[in-house]
Amino acid sequence: MHAISALGAALPLASGHAPSQPAAATPAAAPAAAVPEPSPRMRLDPALGLVVLEFRNDRGEVVQTLPDARQLAAYRRAPPHR
Repeated sequence: MHAISALGAALPLASGHAPSQPAAATPAAAPAAAVPEPSPRMRLDPALGLVVLEFRNDRGEVVQTLPDARQLAAYRRAPPHR
């Protein structure tokens, strides 16, 4: 029960006002870290009409794709389907 009352003290009241407590020291705002690119990421290759999966490293650089570069080149060389 003590843990619940401690939790309740940190939540705002129904009126929208937080219970009066001593002001806690707030740390200085840290610089925003860059949001990492999702991996894998899907992109549409409009020229081919294909979805390409891109796998990225921690720096956000593409390290692998599906289809791979050789396969994408083969799609580009192939005659259009009718």
